Amino acid sequence: MSVLRQIFETLREYYAGELYRCWPDDPIGVIVGAILVQGSTWKSVDKVLDIMYPQGFMDFEVLVDLPNKQLMDTIRPVRFQSKKAQRLKAIAKLFLEYFRDSTDCGDDTGRNSIERFFVRDIETVRRELLSVSGIGAATADSIMLYAGNLPVYVVDLFTIRLMRRHGIVSATADVKSIQEWILRELTPDEEPYGADLFKRMQGYVVRLGRDICGKTAPKCSQCPLRSFLPNGDILPVTPQKMALPPTVRQQAAVPQPQKTAVPAPADTLPEGTEAEKQIFLCIGTEPTPIDTVAAMSHLPIHIVRATVAILQMKKFVRQVEGNNVVRIV
Repeated sequence: MSVLRQIFETLREYYAGELYRCWPDDPIGVIVGAILVQGSTWKSVDKVLDIMYPQGFMDFEVLVDLPNKQLMDTIRPVRFQSKKAQRLKAIAKLFLEYFRDSTDCGDDTGRNSIERFFVRDIETVRRELLSVSGIGAATADSIMLYAGNLPVYVVDLFTIRLMRRHGIVSATADVKSIQEWILRELTPDEEPYGADLFKRMQGYVVRLGRDICGKTAPKCSQCPLRSFLPNGDILPVTPQKMALPPTVRQQAAVPQPQKTAVPAPADTLPEGTEAEKQIFLCIGTEPTPIDTVAAMSHLPIHIVRATVAILQMKKFVRQVEGNNVVRIV
């Protein structure tokens, strides 16, 4: 049994199968919620959804035809209402175009229109979702898992924190490598598997992160996963500071000669604020969407964008296709 499967079974027993739930039950609620929650909280999203459902706005045709001002006023509590209104209309158009095309092709499978969108190759679905401006990898993966019931694990902040603190992945591992590792470790020959397993796993991890494995003061002595920590010891986590990789600590201890500025290697952090270091660690050497970095760093997206601009000036990162950022190696 893999380490990750052991962690899953331990958490399932600890929480007696009770999950932390925040996603809506219906697919369109998931799709709309995944966009609204970017740079916001589920508490604010739930308030907006409670308004949208009774007014009949949770319909792709209605969203497309809804006046921009009315939509923006409705979703104002989640902030960034102008951009999010554009994204809602864009993704509604994507689904409506697919529904029209599939009907023209004689698709009479009996499935509802949203379900038909997801009954395809995962990479095809992901590519179409990512084609919508403002939809990053984390948002696309969330839509595929919770709206499409596709076997895609959403690597969130809580997962990254757990994996790094338990020494399962390196401090510089990016979202893509962590996701690939999880898919390899949770194999089909063990039950449960697929979307149901990934939903359960993420639910347990989120609950653990909120209850015990906090950002600055983890309650390791109370954690059901304490035995998985390195040597079974409580982590010496310093509040509001991120542990640096050994190579960085060694370099900091030895005076370095002055050199001409060159791009930093992938495992070297820039000198700067804690926010810069934290965001730098969340950015991979492959294009990483800004909203993914915001989710991983647990910082407002406007702070992330401003910090990325600073890291660009320091020549540690570069932007790719507008919304994506990549670490310079």
